[in-house]
Amino acid sequence: MLAVKIINKIRTLRMKFRKWLPTNFIYLFSYFYGIQLGKSCVFWNYPTFFKELGGKIIIGDRCLFRSDSDSNLIGVNHKCILSVHSAEAVLRIGDNCGFSGTSIGVKESIEIGNNVLVGANSVITDFDWHSLNPYERDNASLVPSKKVVIEDNVWIGLNCVILKGVRIGRNSIIGAGSIVVKDLPENSICGGNPCKVIKVLDNKYLNDQETKMLNDDEKNSTIKI
Repeated sequence: MLAVKIINKIRTLRMKFRKWLPTNFIYLFSYFYGIQLGKSCVFWNYPTFFKELGGKIIIGDRCLFRSDSDSNLIGVNHKCILSVHSAEAVLRIGDNCGFSGTSIGVKESIEIGNNVLVGANSVITDFDWHSLNPYERDNASLVPSKKVVIEDNVWIGLNCVILKGVRIGRNSIIGAGSIVVKDLPENSICGGNPCKVIKVLDNKYLNDQETKMLNDDEKNSTIKI
């Protein structure tokens, strides 16, 4: 139907326009604010960045950040927020990652591998934000923190919460709405509150696919004279 094609084309053009200005602005902002931003990253609308003096935000190549309401058609409730809350804290994001309305808060260390997808409106944090002591709620020195690691090829569904001290193994999938409070193994489908393993993926298939990808990368990187 012609009307559908026209409307979809208009949406495509609108999405291109809505990423051009924010992407260029964020590259300029990152240069002055001290964010290490890799090549060919794309930003739909403007995320929020915050870091304490001395803290580090390191983002790899070809990462996508969706901070508008509908570039991801599942719906984004708020912009991406990346915040680093101490001089020693480091947020490190690998290559080819995607985030939709994701909040990431770091007091110690969060490492996100390559090819990680984080679904709309999810939260990743390595600290509790407020003290358990009711009389010291805003005393940052009393707030515990513990490193978070999300390994390569992990897919985190929408509305998930990843809490301090956890490691999510490579290739694993975290179901929508899950609360992750402990380590999860690689090659697993996990979900729930608290999140736990539901199913183990076919390791042979995954290993074969990984070998194929490595072979393809080697072929593509070979320079022919």
